[in-house]
Amino acid sequence: MKSLAAALGIFAVNAYITLRLFHSEYTNQMASIEGVFIGLARYIRDHYRDLTWYPLWYGGIPYPDTYPPLLHSLVAAVSGLGGISAGLAYHFVTAMCYSLLPVALFWTAIRLGASLYSALGGAMMYSLVAPSCWLIREVRIDAGGWFAPRRLQVLAHYGEGPHITSMLFLVAAIGLLHAALEKRRPLTCVLAGLAMAAPVLSNWIGALALAVAIAAYLLANFEDAWRPRWLRAGAIGVFAYAVAMPWAMPSTIATIRANAPLVGGRFESNFAHKLFLLGFVAGFVILAWALKRFAVAPSARFGMLLFYGMAGITLPAFYFDLSLLPQPKRYHMEMDLAFWMAAILVVRWRPIVVAGVAVLCVPLIVHQRALGREMERPIQIRSTAAYRISTWLGGHMAGQRVFAPGDFAFWMNAFSDTAELNGGFDNGMRNTFLQDLIYQIYAGDSAETALDWLKAFGCDAVVGDDPQSSESYHPYAHPERFHDLPELWRDGPEVIYAVPRARRSLAHALRPGDLLAQRPLAYYTKPMVGFLAALEDPTLPEAAFEWRGMSAARIMADLKPQHLLYVQATWDKGWKASVNGETRVTRSDVLGQMIIEPRCNGPCVVDLVYDGGSELRIARILQALALAGAALWLIVVHFRRRVAE
Repeated sequence: MKSLAAALGIFAVNAYITLRLFHSEYTNQMASIEGVFIGLARYIRDHYRDLTWYPLWYGGIPYPDTYPPLLHSLVAAVSGLGGISAGLAYHFVTAMCYSLLPVALFWTAIRLGASLYSALGGAMMYSLVAPSCWLIREVRIDAGGWFAPRRLQVLAHYGEGPHITSMLFLVAAIGLLHAALEKRRPLTCVLAGLAMAAPVLSNWIGALALAVAIAAYLLANFEDAWRPRWLRAGAIGVFAYAVAMPWAMPSTIATIRANAPLVGGRFESNFAHKLFLLGFVAGFVILAWALKRFAVAPSARFGMLLFYGMAGITLPAFYFDLSLLPQPKRYHMEMDLAFWMAAILVVRWRPIVVAGVAVLCVPLIVHQRALGREMERPIQIRSTAAYRISTWLGGHMAGQRVFAPGDFAFWMNAFSDTAELNGGFDNGMRNTFLQDLIYQIYAGDSAETALDWLKAFGCDAVVGDDPQSSESYHPYAHPERFHDLPELWRDGPEVIYAVPRARRSLAHALRPGDLLAQRPLAYYTKPMVGFLAALEDPTLPEAAFEWRGMSAARIMADLKPQHLLYVQATWDKGWKASVNGETRVTRSDVLGQMIIEPRCNGPCVVDLVYDGGSELRIARILQALALAGAALWLIVVHFRRRVAE
């Protein structure tokens, strides 16, 4: 009962601080990336039967590349079953995860051997004090002081709901893994595997942090017979990956690995980095050996190794600009968690100390509650430009592609299925050339170059961003480039311009000689003159393009055998084309878009279907086998126990 009362108290404190978020549909944090996650949840709610291809970002990407789906799926379920908006469901679910995270820390610490008072004191301190504000000046200034609610700021202001969610499951996974290896019960092993899959299905930062946490746990060596323990942990890990595999396939991991070094600063794996990585790993092993050599308790070893791992990623990035992996500064959240885990497991907190902590927490709770209320201030979303732009485009340009800047792009799909050339998760971009192209549209000073690229990638509109616009980031260096374009919609400083395309289809009949032989430089489009002219050549047949769901399309044209079909959608090997049931070849051009060889003579109907290819089929089979095998194992064990009784 004491543990339950303590857990409820921890939850109550965190829920009180972020109480407004539980019932806020949309907040004043329109510059936040949470619009992307709300949009993904809305999409899952509305299209849950068709989650193979995602046509709304970057000319289309495989759905697993959009973002790990666990949080968005939970939000979609709450939104659909509760009959509430995706925004309200998102805030409710993320506020729950925020409030449960310190509770998970409390529970896991007790599982690892901490006393009730130590776990309670440490979890309360984790709820209110961020060591990163004390250790890192940059974080302290950004958060607003030594006792700022950094975790709440990351959630409410920056919109990192998936990151917070992954940390919740990371802590739970360690507790369940320990229970599984200690008790070796089938149900606990299965739950540990599911919990280990959850951070991977929530956030890529959390997935890497989980790997560091598991390494720290295994190196802590809770038993002298380490080999069977490591083998059992490995088996649980294999089960966890099989469960997560349809959303973390090798191709998806390769895409994230290729893009992550280019997002949030350039990361290079040079000689200095390799030396740093070697030193980090060596330090991990040496620290584990030294702690065991001096007979430090295994739980304390784990706490110190976990803090070493997270601080070793974070602090060198802030102090010395040394990056162990891409975006290392984001791991300061995991460092805060590891600090308090270590404080719980290394130091024995006596009741009098916990009572003192409780007294000191009262003014902090009041202070952070006030800051939280301001960060979570509700707004009327229909009054925002992002809402008006998204809904207008959704109602007037359905099925057409647009280009939108900054937070307008973040929020575009929260309210409509408007396809955009950019998107909300650059790490998942399959066509990496788009990174250079989007940068050129933002930073370039030539209207002709920007329009050439918008036409080449099938955009029919571009959202403006004048200095008076409510858009937060103003990424266009020269927004005046678009002023001469026809206006489709205007509301004060907010404007949508038409991109002049003679043929507004995403499919075009071309001759083989019309295709680009070499990819142009992003800032020099003169070599594309002939190609762009061919896209609008009135002597070539028109090709009508129609989406038939989110992962299928149909093209209709009157073609000659020499004609190719050029589709302004990202090519992937999972795309299959057919004419009257006969397979047709699809391939990529130099811009990463799709070419189909229909071999038609006369009226031609080409059906396109994206099935993810053999990789996705294998991943789904392995996931089904893993889940079925786990269920069968539990059933057999259950009946054996019944027979034995």
